[in-house]
Parts: sequence; C-alpha cells; structure tokens
Amino acid sequence: MDVFETERMANPPGISLPDKRQVPCVFGGLPDPLPLVEAVERILCHEPAVRQAWAQAIAQAAQVGIKRSAYLPRLDGQLGAGVGYSDVERSGGRGSNSGARRTRNGDMTLSWILFDFGRREASLSGAQQLLLAANAHQQAVLQDTFFQAVQIYYQAQAGRRRLTASEQVLALARKNFEAADAKYKAGTVALSDQLQAQTALSRANLRQVRERGELEKLLGTMALRMGLTPNKSLRIENGSSTLPDTTFITSVDELLAIARDEHPALIAAQARVRAAEASVEESRAYGRPSIALTANIRQAQNGQSTALGSDIRQNDRSIGLQLSIPLFHGFERTYQVRDAQARVTAGMADLADARQRVSLDVWTYYQVLRTETQSLLRTAEIEDQSRQALMVIRGRYQSGVGSMTELLNAMSAFVDAQELHIDALNGWQIARLGLASSLGRLGFWTVE
Repeated sequence: MDVFETERMANPPGISLPDKRQVPCVFGGLPDPLPLVEAVERILCHEPAVRQAWAQAIAQAAQVGIKRSAYLPRLDGQLGAGVGYSDVERSGGRGSNSGARRTRNGDMTLSWILFDFGRREASLSGAQQLLLAANAHQQAVLQDTFFQAVQIYYQAQAGRRRLTASEQVLALARKNFEAADAKYKAGTVALSDQLQAQTALSRANLRQVRERGELEKLLGTMALRMGLTPNKSLRIENGSSTLPDTTFITSVDELLAIARDEHPALIAAQARVRAAEASVEESRAYGRPSIALTANIRQAQNGQSTALGSDIRQNDRSIGLQLSIPLFHGFERTYQVRDAQARVTAGMADLADARQRVSLDVWTYYQVLRTETQSLLRTAEIEDQSRQALMVIRGRYQSGVGSMTELLNAMSAFVDAQELHIDALNGWQIARLGLASSLGRLGFWTVE
C-alpha cells in the first residue's frame, strides 16, 4: 500500500525524455529496415543503467514516505501470556502452599510528536530534494544512453555508406583492370599498366572486406545493446540526404543560459546542495526539545490456584504530554552539525564542477558543430569535384590519351574525398546531438 503515493513522485518506469515522448518498452517483431527511433527506444529499454537509475529514484521516493510518516502518531500493541508454578513456605512451621499461576496481559501505547522545532520538516525537505536529484540523475542517464544509442546508429549508417562507396570503387577498379588488360593483350600499353590496375583492384577488394567487417561489428554491437544476439540479422535505414533541423542553435551565451536552467546534471547538483542544507537544520533540531502526546491502555489478568490466593484483574488507562529535552550526548550533536556543514561545502564544490563541465561541453560542441557544418559543405564539393575529375581521366585513358598512373591517382583522390565526406557527415550528426545533450535537451525530436 502506497498511502503517500510516493511512486508517482519518481519518474515512471517508461522512458520519458525532455520532449515529453514516452517509450512504453513494449515491442513487436523487429522491422526491416530498423528505424533510428525504434533502435533508440529498444536500447533505452534494455540498458541496465537506466533501470538502475529508475530503481534509485523509487527508493528515494520511499524515503520521502518515511519522512512523511513521522508526522503521524505511533500506535503499538503488545500481548503476553505465561504459565508459572509457585511454592510458598511460611516461617515458624506454619506450613506451605503451592499451585499454578497463569498470566495474560495486553498493552496499547500511543505516541504522537506534536512539536519538535522543525526537525521533521527539515528531514522531509532533505528527502524531497534528494528525490529531485534522483529524478534528475535518471534523466541524465537517459540522455547519456540516448546519445550513445544514436551514435551507434549513425556510426552504422556511416559504415554502410563506406561499404557502398567501397563497392563503387571496386566496380571502377574492375573496369579499369579490364580495360588495362585488354589494352595490354592488344599490345597498346605496357605490362606495368596491367599490374598497377590489378594492384588497385586487389586494394579495392581489401577495402570492401574491411568495410563489411566493420559494419557487421557495429550492427552486432547495436543488437547486443538492444538485448538481441550479436549475429541477429539487422538492416538499418540509409539516412536522409537532407540535414536535420538546427534551429535550437543560437548564440553561445544563450546556449550556456539554457544549459544552466535545464541540464539534469546541474538540477541534480543543486538539489543535493539544498538537501545538505536541510540536513544542517535537521542536525541542529535534534538538539532541541520535543513535545509528544502519549496514551496507554493496559489490561492484565493473573489467574492462580486457590492455594495461592484469588485471581487478580487489572485495567490501567493513562494520557499525558511528554517533554523530551536532550541535555548532553557527548558532543555528538556538535559534530553532526559540522559534518552536515562540510557536506554543504562539498555539494557547492560539486555544483561548481558540474557547471564548469556543462559549460565546457556546450562550448566544445558549439565550436565543433560550426566547424563540421563548414567541413560538410567543403567535403561535398571535394567529393563532387574528384568524381568529375575521375570520370574525365578515365575517359582519357580509355581513349588512349591518359596514363594508368594518372588514373590511379584520380581514383585515390576520389576515395579520399569519399572518406572525408562520410566522416564530416558523421561528425556533424554527432556534434549536433552532442550540443543538444550538453543543453539537457536531447530527445526524439532531435532525430525525427
């Protein structure tokens, strides 16, 4: 029974991110291809760290219930029964008596603290702040896991692009070799042209093998993170050719202000400081008097044999006020207050450290995203230019004007340009998500 409804105070067991999207953690069959959003949802629901953070939030919510229960009265009951045997000898030879004795008793005690100079209030306030910190920590874990999940998916998409690029290069290398081999057999080029083309074909085959293996490794990692076997056949989406929205990017000063207000790590650190301050007040209140209402009802029956006397029945009732004044406890309270004050100082230092780390993350991802945005445009130009150059030089070679060395250099430049563009696109996607994560705003809207 959850009288105080504490479980509602903790974040729900479903996945809830800042964009209010709720993941029910109930899935059907694995779609083909696997969309990015569902891959992220599956990883979030299977991640042990997410479940652990939620359990910690539920446990802290229960602590709030414990602190609230201190405002209610305490009612205790006690029942007892016993059997005894007595031998009574009288002095002066006046004889002796013996017999059995049976006792029954029941007690009910009420204790209700009416006033304690703010001790319960401070204790409850501290528990509520720690619950706020636990909920914020859960959101931070969710955002970290979300970021990691999207990174894996984007890396797999980049791996698929590299594999596709390697297949294109392999096809070009095969055509070049066929052309060089035909010309060599016709006696129009030297053996060196055929051998260079064959070497380029072997290198293209090797690249394709490596890119395929890297993609399989990434897909296996993704499957494991989703709770599947690593050899599960996965196929992911190609990815949109249009760049996602970046309207959340404003001036760096505005971004830093957003992060200070919304980042869950800062919210958690601030709540822990307030909880430590409440602990100082609670420690001080323990040294103050308290007033409690007390009441007691007692019924007892002593049944004994006639040789020992008559039965005894007793009914007692009492009610009163109890004033408790702590006088001396070996300086324990003094050191409890000092300990709590030191924890406040440590919490302030942790908060300052969290602010610095968040600010550094915002600044770093802001600059990286600006750089990667420009890099993405330039690498797209380089890839297009190198492709055109390769087509021109390939046509020259087929017409007998160009050389194999010139063709292979053009192919190498095209391969490098492809790698640059794929890396720039992957870096841009990760930097964009990293900036959203550093603001505490990472959610499904950033990938949809």
